Amino acid sequence: MQFESAIDYRTLRKEALKRALKGFCLYRERANTPQTLLACEDHLLELISAGVPLARVLDELCSAVDVQIGNVVSLVFFWDDEEHFRHLVAQDAAHCGLYAFCCTAIVSSSEELLGTFEMYCCFPRTPSPSESKLIERATYLAALAIQHHHHEQAPGNFSLSWKGTLERISREGPSSKN
Repeated sequence: MQFESAIDYRTLRKEALKRALKGFCLYRERANTPQTLLACEDHLLELISAGVPLARVLDELCSAVDVQIGNVVSLVFFWDDEEHFRHLVAQDAAHCGLYAFCCTAIVSSSEELLGTFEMYCCFPRTPSPSESKLIERATYLAALAIQHHHHEQAPGNFSLSWKGTLERISREGPSSKN
């Protein structure tokens, strides 16, 4: 990901956060129910399946997690992002009074590092067990979105099996195998 595309990502992120705040009450209400790990997961799976641009999918994923956990800011970094850019983001977060909340590797099904899912919080703390489950699920969905994007970018590689895979994952969760 080039630095220029990161600027577009930030713009998308602001717009999605505005949309997400409209549904704040619904997300907070559903966040504590055992059957809902991520309130808008079906919507995210539909976006991935429809081939919506990766930046928008990741933006909506981050916004949903931010609203559902509260008082956090989530970012996805790709493995090939400039180290200098990552350092600037961390430095800006600290300058704004944000603390590192969590950083999780986004790994493909073949154990390839795709990126990191990072979160910053308004005060120093660690994720609760329910927040950790949510972060784990969000990280899995980010991996799915990135892999799908890479698959679509490869010429002639798109197949209908993605739709079936997405439907199975939405029913069974990330731990089920074919």
